[in-house]
Amino acid sequence: MRKYIMKTKSIRISLAIGLLLFSGCSEDFLNIAPPASLTEDIFFKTPADAEATITAAYRSLLSIGQNNNYAKVTEAPTDDVIIFNTQGLSLDSWSFGTNDAIIDEVWQSLYEGIFRANIALQKVPDIEMEAAQKDRILGEAHFLRALFYFHLTVLYGEVPLVTEADPTDASKAALPKSSLSEIQALMIDDLTQATGLLPLQSGYSEDDLGRASKGAAEALLGKVYLYSGNYPMAETHLNNVIISNEYELLADFSELLVVDNNVESIFEVQLADLSGQGSSRIQNDYPQGQGGFANLLPTQDIVDEFEDYAGPTAINGKDPRLFYSIFREGDPYDEVAPAFSQAWTPTGYAKKKGQYPVIRFNNGNLGRNFPLIRLADVLLMYAEAANENDNPGEAIAAINKVRDRVGMPNLPTAEYPVSNKQEIFEAIVHERRVELAFEYHRLNDLRRWGLAEAELGSLGYVSPKHLYYPIPQSELDNNPELVQTAGY
Repeated sequence: MRKYIMKTKSIRISLAIGLLLFSGCSEDFLNIAPPASLTEDIFFKTPADAEATITAAYRSLLSIGQNNNYAKVTEAPTDDVIIFNTQGLSLDSWSFGTNDAIIDEVWQSLYEGIFRANIALQKVPDIEMEAAQKDRILGEAHFLRALFYFHLTVLYGEVPLVTEADPTDASKAALPKSSLSEIQALMIDDLTQATGLLPLQSGYSEDDLGRASKGAAEALLGKVYLYSGNYPMAETHLNNVIISNEYELLADFSELLVVDNNVESIFEVQLADLSGQGSSRIQNDYPQGQGGFANLLPTQDIVDEFEDYAGPTAINGKDPRLFYSIFREGDPYDEVAPAFSQAWTPTGYAKKKGQYPVIRFNNGNLGRNFPLIRLADVLLMYAEAANENDNPGEAIAAINKVRDRVGMPNLPTAEYPVSNKQEIFEAIVHERRVELAFEYHRLNDLRRWGLAEAELGSLGYVSPKHLYYPIPQSELDNNPELVQTAGY
């Protein structure tokens, strides 16, 4: 389960062709390779068929973790990253339109995952198999459907709520938008069911690392509640993850996106050992001529966000997370080029987080997993919920746990005095930015906090138009029930 290889073909929800999910599957995921000629009449009969069905749903995660399109729509429009030397320059300036191919591809990939999860939820209940195995597969399907809908809603807002996959009737996918509250209700129901069906992460064997767990479902449930403004429920569920003792902060920050399935990871896209197929996310962002293409580059703005610090863990007088996250002048690089040169990129910087030690194209295995949920994120979301619930002590303690890991001084500090709710919130905004840099959180955070125009207005962000991306024009052409997002 630790690896799943497949370059999926985007499918529009209006072209819901069920058996496509089995074509092109590789045996590397669960050593299951159902032939493309299988039909519904002879499939969905055995436990192996059930495993292949949920495997297909997991493979849709590759659109998030493997290529740069998801990074482009979540990172490039922010003040942390600029796009260089690749498609998507309009995302940098918020000048994209409804025919943008990158925005379209992300939409298609997320609905592909929903469709495949729906197939599992429809077909697996009727397959005869051990109850524990069936419960686990259904829990995974509920979790994955909620995960894909979460990413759809934070990027596109109101979208069609598709809960049935019918390969024989494509018209069932021609649906109008549902309200955010309706979609959030489905996500909450899915994740509540998943927490009751899935085992703890410690209950999985080594071969099953990477499957969704009870902790992953509860962490995402807390996140959905946080985004919907239900802070009491968010605080409860996020705290359940923290006190479960299933996860701990990784001692070495530099290993976070390098050591796969580590003790801090709650759920990550399994990309390791992909024999080159996992290369694009990493290689694309190394400097040109130094193993990559310099596609997504850190800005001076994110570099300046890291605090000055002169304590024992400081590196060059700064928060050590800066050294571990961003290549700067003179930093160690690799055996080919011993020291990073600011002349290598237009901004003078390159991503280091998850990309050091450097892996050049000719080094064989190019895959590293990508975490979608990790404990530091949960702690900071918990701090946010606790602060909103007027529990400042809990909020500050959670922030300090994250800072303790890298030896940064506990709050309050002169820069972050945390003497009231607003000051605690400002400390959370800062901490999420430096702790979670380049992990697809900054844009979502700024939008939901109502800070996007203040922080990104100079880049072209206009409120309320840019609160969400447009519905791809191809979807409007194929689905007469859809109405374009306001402002486009």
